[in-house]
Amino acid sequence: MPEAQNYDLTDSKVMADPYAFYRAIHRDDAKVVNVTGVGGWVGRMSDVKRIAKQTELFSNSYFDEGGPIPTGVSGQPLEEDVKDIFNQGPEVVNALWTTDPPVHTTHRKLVNKAFTSKWVRSIEPRIEAIAHELIDKFASQSRVEFIHQYAVYLPMIVISEALGMAVGDAENFKRWSDDILRGNLDVLDHEQRKVVARSFVEANLRFETILNLRRKNPQSDLISSLAAAKIGDTCLANKEALPIINTTMLAGNETTTNLIGNAMKILLDNVDYVHQLREDKSLITPFLDEVMRFECPVQCLYRIVTEDTQIGNYPLEQGSRVMLGWGSAGRDPDYFDQPDEFILNRANAHRHIGFGWGPHVCVGLGLARAEARIAIAAILDRLEHMTLINDYKPKYVPTFATRGFQDLQFSFCER
Repeated sequence: MPEAQNYDLTDSKVMADPYAFYRAIHRDDAKVVNVTGVGGWVGRMSDVKRIAKQTELFSNSYFDEGGPIPTGVSGQPLEEDVKDIFNQGPEVVNALWTTDPPVHTTHRKLVNKAFTSKWVRSIEPRIEAIAHELIDKFASQSRVEFIHQYAVYLPMIVISEALGMAVGDAENFKRWSDDILRGNLDVLDHEQRKVVARSFVEANLRFETILNLRRKNPQSDLISSLAAAKIGDTCLANKEALPIINTTMLAGNETTTNLIGNAMKILLDNVDYVHQLREDKSLITPFLDEVMRFECPVQCLYRIVTEDTQIGNYPLEQGSRVMLGWGSAGRDPDYFDQPDEFILNRANAHRHIGFGWGPHVCVGLGLARAEARIAIAAILDRLEHMTLINDYKPKYVPTFATRGFQDLQFSFCER
């Protein structure tokens, strides 16, 4: 078998199935694996956890003072026409996701006041209603393209409503989310950078309008909470609030879509799981923990090295980038027996770090868990005899940074 260092994570075949690469990491005890043009992949659970907490050495503030501008991760200089597009939007500064303690700690406290477990519980009936409304649209058709008819729309509607956006904005909301996430995680060429820049500017202009309205007329949504949030005696400025809103949009959208889609594919492949979950809905939560471990929706996030250091014998220069491999950590045999097997009742599945680790653990994880649990429960209640369409093989989105399907088509009978 090839050594871990011989894998090219940007190769389309490796991105479609990275698990041989992950096995090689653990077999070789590879502390860091270089990904050409991107950075060093850190894949072992103990190393990932340690680095995630060392924010003074491995910084989450990987944008310069120009703020969190999603230009891709190639490190190539920004083209003038792309700069012109970004300059058409509101000013933004590093906030929440792209800061480190103590600034991050302050912003995190503000957001946590909105993303409380009480708030999540309060909107669970609305999440359930959305799930059934979406199922109603395809239930009589005996087949569904699950990703874009269900897994995309459920979290998208929930978080867009929570941010105070109209239902008619949902399609734009999804486009903005996808593009900005690509700009934060993927390698982009010139044309892709322009697409991402336009979406970033459109999103911020829209959110700036809502933010200004909520400052004058607060409502019961997350943007109103941010509009009223204060650091000391001073309200968050728009340039601070906008990146936090963007982070909230991404945290409440893409990850949950992938979680729901990946969970559904596992159920389609294992009819016994369908029967077990239907008979005992309390198993849905540990089932989803195992999905997070086995097919992590976000495979990695980035950190910038603040001073020359090394991990094991691997040298890292100041300014270089490392990727914390949540996905490969979930396959670490030092933590999980038979890591390449999906085990429904795995006793320690909850030890996955699919939502991150340390100070930057996902702010929306409680919401994501509730959405996925309700989404799967509704499917189990409404559909049966679910089977992939004949001669159809779903394809993963071609990126190493996230793990989710481009589409997922199956037939069913309505219960």
